[in-house]
Amino acid sequence: TAVVVSMWVALVIALSAFVSPCGSFSSTARRVSQAASVSHASRRSDISSVLVPSPFSLPANAARFGDADVDFTTSLVDFGLGLRSNGRVRIEAPVATVWDLVTDYERHPEFIPNILSTRVERNGGQTVLNQAGLLSRKLNLRADMRLAVTELPLRQLKLQRVSGHGFMDFKATYTFAPAGDHCVLQYEVQAVPCPIFPMPLVQQKVRKEVPRMLSALRAAAIERRVHPDGSSAL
Repeated sequence: TAVVVSMWVALVIALSAFVSPCGSFSSTARRVSQAASVSHASRRSDISSVLVPSPFSLPANAARFGDADVDFTTSLVDFGLGLRSNGRVRIEAPVATVWDLVTDYERHPEFIPNILSTRVERNGGQTVLNQAGLLSRKLNLRADMRLAVTELPLRQLKLQRVSGHGFMDFKATYTFAPAGDHCVLQYEVQAVPCPIFPMPLVQQKVRKEVPRMLSALRAAAIERRVHPDGSSAL
């Protein structure tokens, strides 16, 4: 509720003297308070979704974005300080096509919603992504992180926070499974957001963005399968 959020923001401002990976406490806390009010007043989404019980796991939801069905679950971890979300979508494209898309890191802003920029550092066998993501478009809240990459080609991709602000901890895993000529893409993220972001707001954001991201990856992979030479824009 608005009262709980206001109390949370007041507590955070009182702790603003401490150094944190979450950036400036006072200025961000004010924007978070505004975000809570905006979120409470309007819960419209630019992509409509319908939540129905999922046959794959409980408790779970299935979101339909266009003609894509995305199954996902979200739960709190670390005594309520963090959250874990799992999502899965079937993509009408081979595993190799989906893998090439997801590992096309520099082009993530073109097909993954709310990724503002990605800069790749490659040093020997190690890859690090410098990635900026948008948390709130209206209030221009963003997260900037350096993510270490671990690749198991055509099977699994792991991202691990090295440094940055927005999240105190962040781990994400993409798993690629063949299903005939298609690919089942699974995404799991476990994150501990900075305390300036009330958990209900973070949960709402994740519940919206994980299905949206998987749906966008599906659309981009199908486009890449149809136009492998990139003749059609994503």
